[in-house]
Amino acid sequence: MPTPSPSSAVQLEQDNSYLPEVWALNAIGVIVILTRIGVRLRTVGIGGFQGDDYLVFLCLTLYTINAIIVQITYYTGGNIDVSASQVLTLPDRDVEILEYGSKLEYASWYTYPGVIWTLKLQVLFFFRRLTLGIFHTRMIKILFWIVGLSWIALILTVSLTCRPYHYNWMIRPLPGPQCTFRPQNFWVLVVLNVLSDAAILAIPIPILWSLRISPLRKLGVSLLLCSGLFIISTAIVRAVLTLRGAPSVININRWGFRETAVGIVAVTAAVLAPLFTRAFWRKGRYIPNDDLHRQRTYRVNISSLAAGSPEDQAIEEDRFE
Repeated sequence: MPTPSPSSAVQLEQDNSYLPEVWALNAIGVIVILTRIGVRLRTVGIGGFQGDDYLVFLCLTLYTINAIIVQITYYTGGNIDVSASQVLTLPDRDVEILEYGSKLEYASWYTYPGVIWTLKLQVLFFFRRLTLGIFHTRMIKILFWIVGLSWIALILTVSLTCRPYHYNWMIRPLPGPQCTFRPQNFWVLVVLNVLSDAAILAIPIPILWSLRISPLRKLGVSLLLCSGLFIISTAIVRAVLTLRGAPSVININRWGFRETAVGIVAVTAAVLAPLFTRAFWRKGRYIPNDDLHRQRTYRVNISSLAAGSPEDQAIEEDRFE
C-alpha cells in the first residue's frame, strides 16, 4: 500500500539520496547487530547471555521502527513542514496526512532516544562483565542510576513541554515551535547524552591501566573508549546542524538516523573482537586463546610429571598446590 502524500499545496522537501542513505545505514546497523548476536552465541551460548545481550533485541526493534517512521514521514511530512498561514487554506485531506506524519514524527522522540539509551546500558553491562574491583563495581551501579534518571528526565521533557499533549501533532491551527520543531527536546537530549557518555567513559581509563584482563578484553575496552569519544562528537554535531539548519522532517531525521547508526557500530565493535582471533574460527567448542594456552601448559606439566621420578612428581605436586 503506497504511503499517502499531501497535495502540491504542501511543498515538502525532496531529496533523492535521502531514503537510500537511510536504508543503507539501517542495513549496516542490522548486519552489525545480527553479527554481534552470532558472536555471543558462538562464544558463550544462549545460556551465557547477559543483560546487554538481551538489550540488543530491544535496540534492533527500536532501530527498525525508526527506519519505518523515516520512510513514511518522508512522504507525509509533518507540522514542521508548513507555516501557520499556509495551513488555513489547506484541504482537509492534506491536514489529515500531515497530522498522521506528525504523530509518527512525535513517536520517534521516544524510539530514537530509546536506541541511544539502550546502547548506553549495553556499555555498562559490558563493563560489569569485566573483572572489576569494588570501586569500579560501585561506580557502574551509580552510572546505571545516572543513565536511568537521565532517560526519565528526557522523556518528561518530550512529554510535558508541549501542552496540551495533542498539540504535538496538531495542524490547524498550527501550534508554536515548542510543539513542531521542539528545540527544547534537542537541547535536553544533547546535554544529557553528552554528560552521561562522558561519565561512562570515566570507567575504561583506569581499567586499561590497572586491571589485569586478557589482551582481547583490553582491546574491547579500548574500542569502547575510542567509540565513546566518537559518539559524543557525533551527538554534538547532530544537535548543532539540526538546530542551525532549516527546520524540516528530512533534516531532523537524517541526522538522527546517522547518529544512531554510528552509535550501534561503535558500541558493538568491542563485542565483535573475538571475530579477529583464531579461537573463534577453530572447530569445536569455543575456547579463548588464553584459556587454551593455560590448558596446554597444564597438560605439558602433567605429561612431565608422568615421565619424571616419584621424587620429582612429589615436588611438582607441591608446586601445583
